[in-house]
Amino acid sequence: MDERLANRLFEEGAFLFLLDVPIGSEVGIDFNCWRTAEKFKGIKMIPPGVHYIYYSAVDKQGCVAPRTGFFYNFSKKDVVVRRWNPETEEIINNCSHEETEALKANLKNLDKHLGPYPFEMWKKWLSLSSKITAGVIRKIESTPQKITAVAELVQTPVVNTGSPVKQKVLNSDDQLLASGQTNPGTALNFTEIPKNFIPKGASAGDITKYSMDTSFVLEQMLSLWESPSELLAELQMVFLYFVIGQVYSAFEHWKHLVHIFCSADDMVVKNPSLILEFIGDLYFQMQEVPTDFFIDIISSENFLVKTLRVLFANVLENSGADPQLKRRTLQLKQFVTQRFQWDFETEPDDEAPVVVEMMENQM
Repeated sequence: MDERLANRLFEEGAFLFLLDVPIGSEVGIDFNCWRTAEKFKGIKMIPPGVHYIYYSAVDKQGCVAPRTGFFYNFSKKDVVVRRWNPETEEIINNCSHEETEALKANLKNLDKHLGPYPFEMWKKWLSLSSKITAGVIRKIESTPQKITAVAELVQTPVVNTGSPVKQKVLNSDDQLLASGQTNPGTALNFTEIPKNFIPKGASAGDITKYSMDTSFVLEQMLSLWESPSELLAELQMVFLYFVIGQVYSAFEHWKHLVHIFCSADDMVVKNPSLILEFIGDLYFQMQEVPTDFFIDIISSENFLVKTLRVLFANVLENSGADPQLKRRTLQLKQFVTQRFQWDFETEPDDEAPVVVEMMENQM
């Protein structure tokens, strides 16, 4: 980063103070994660806008707790102050106005204790978070600043380990001890997937159609938001929750959303701009996952291959589809084919015509 840009970011960028964080803890923002040193007090030169902050406590034995994180919408020249709570081993908002003002007045002297935001990663971050707004964050995060990699469950009585880090790891490894209910404020408020995927009064033909076409489901979900871009913002958030925050429930919801968008055949002509935006977001997401990501997580890659095959057919084989939408869809197809070595041309065995051989006495 050149000196001119550095000075501009120092003057206009935001500051995040993370006070009293133990040495050796993991602290991160967006795609960048560090182990804290003795003089660490936070992060400086943060570009204004939405960012994902996360951390993990590390005990003396090197045991790392599941990540806890939150989205935060930084304003220009914002100074945000949070403090480490040694009892719960969490970052909390309990700093007084006077303490915040004192830190603001002393920014120049505190500069050496603040790690700079890695500006070279900002463009990539923007491509994956461009639609996320403060309003969408408020709706999805029931309790700001406490989204854990493993949702906190209401536990049956267990032996206390005496260490919050070990207790968190124990709780995440031993889900059988849980009642199945999450503690209030620790779960994410994803848009509910409608149970009714067929319109009322549908004809027999429509029942068959909507058992495969998810357009009716997608329209119901869109109606819960003020604008279509907000559901796409949720798609961006759940992807980042999983890839960065390591929240597995977010990955499950991401799969549902991708399936619904890809299978919405009617929306290709009815709302091509929405599908175009979705394809753009999915393209950026596919750039950021390892080539073996879906093989490891989804067993032989069949989820995304099957889902994308439906999308490509819905768009590329639709004579009424928008030309720009077709071009972008073809670009996505070519990209994932090359990057993941997926085959979309060979007909899968479970979709191929079935040949029935009849015995002579049946003929």
